[in-house]
Amino acid sequence: MNRSFGYRLLEMIPAIISWSILILPVVLSFYVPLEVSIFIATFVFLWFFRTVEYVWFLLFSYFQFRKYQIFNFSKALQNWDSGKGLSSQEYTQRKLLKKSQKFIRSKEVRHIIIIATCGEPFEVLDETITALSQSTYDLKKIILCLATEAHMQAESEKISLAVEKKFGNTFGRFFHTVHPDGITGEVRGKGGNITHAGREVTKIIEKEGSDLEHFVVTTLDADNRVHEDYLSALTLAYIRAGQRQNKSYQPLPLFFNNIWEVPLLNRMIAISGGFWHMVESARPYRLHNFSSHAQPLKALKDMDFWAVNTIVEDGHQYWRSYFHFLGDYSVEPLFVPIYQDAVMNKNFQKTLLAQYKQIRRWAWGCSDIPYVLVQWWKNSKNLPSFETLIHFLRLMEGHIFWATGAIMITLATPVPGMLNHSYGDSIYSANISSMLSFFFQIAWFGIFIMMILSFLTLPKPPKKIGYFKIAIQWIFLPIITIGFGAIPALEAQTRLFFGKYLGFNVTEKIRGKEKNGNL
Repeated sequence: MNRSFGYRLLEMIPAIISWSILILPVVLSFYVPLEVSIFIATFVFLWFFRTVEYVWFLLFSYFQFRKYQIFNFSKALQNWDSGKGLSSQEYTQRKLLKKSQKFIRSKEVRHIIIIATCGEPFEVLDETITALSQSTYDLKKIILCLATEAHMQAESEKISLAVEKKFGNTFGRFFHTVHPDGITGEVRGKGGNITHAGREVTKIIEKEGSDLEHFVVTTLDADNRVHEDYLSALTLAYIRAGQRQNKSYQPLPLFFNNIWEVPLLNRMIAISGGFWHMVESARPYRLHNFSSHAQPLKALKDMDFWAVNTIVEDGHQYWRSYFHFLGDYSVEPLFVPIYQDAVMNKNFQKTLLAQYKQIRRWAWGCSDIPYVLVQWWKNSKNLPSFETLIHFLRLMEGHIFWATGAIMITLATPVPGMLNHSYGDSIYSANISSMLSFFFQIAWFGIFIMMILSFLTLPKPPKKIGYFKIAIQWIFLPIITIGFGAIPALEAQTRLFFGKYLGFNVTEKIRGKEKNGNL
């Protein structure tokens, strides 16, 4: 991708803001320590407010999650199709859809499942497809597509044959696509692979004369295990939606597949990551596409599927869709989980490195900031100005706070007093310190709630771990937040500043028997 000078300047914005927040308080503490303390106190207050908000939405999401664990989706689909047993709201919505000729019955919906794989062993894919085969939705209405890479052709052919042999007759149809290597304009990554698969499957469906509006596409990574009700929940959300083409549908990504096999630090990162996505699902007004998500096939075809020139095709898909639909686009949470692997490699050092690289890749979403600014400028006359501004500010706030929040909270609070002793002895310093101490005490109560929710949400631990060790691990949260949160985010922004663009790094999917060394 050739970037203009102006675009390069826009790419520098995230790093400039983040580094300014971190450096300026240190420099200005020599000259205006009181003002610096007020700035830091304000920053901490915002962090405190975010913590309270986080806990509130986490609790809400948890209860939604539990509600849908026992919800009878099959019964709900039957009621929708027949028009019987509906609530007044559902009845009204069904009537409106019929009037606008957008009504679809559940039995008309077909699901395309694209599993992107790049050398993962059959054992991993077997677990993923087995979970899919246990779905409560009609398996014959599922099209399974295994999307492989040409640069790993030998492994891909072997795995594809094994998958077809075991699951070829389980679903309605099975396709195997091979994404060519070295296509001009593409970066090596998941986006190009699933886009190629989507195009190939769509050609076949169109040739057969099927209605694209009846197809919904879910993209899965090789290690993703869908909940048995995922497709039923997705179908229900899709057929109920008025503007169904203008939506994506986001399940809960929970990194629990191997949660008791990974090192303590990685376990904490996995739990925190899952909780964060639960919080975002409780705030649909700011929810973005992440990892495995679903989108209507017709909408995908109209926007030429996913981005092929970025390594963060999932989050970037939100903005592509937003601008394609001129702001009339949203992501609907499903509160049904898709279970994924927590990061694990062959030894402790490789596991931590792989974890760091994964988070740095997620943080590369900061590259959306210049993209959004340019697209906003190009489409400004057709976009809702205030709404687009709010979405952009949330994007900026999220990445800037990601890179600076933990460092500021942990290290910057004592800076004015340390660098300017006359201020450190003043009444202002004592008052601000007392206020900050109060905030931190309340925040620890929030961490306690998260610890309790981890007991309720995680699979039952083996006896060798026990609940006491799970509780103790939360004391490492501040270290994790800096080392595996702020620092990789800062690196991503700094790389973007200097034009050192990240390439796609496949996170290895390791199973217990492949480990060596002490984890």
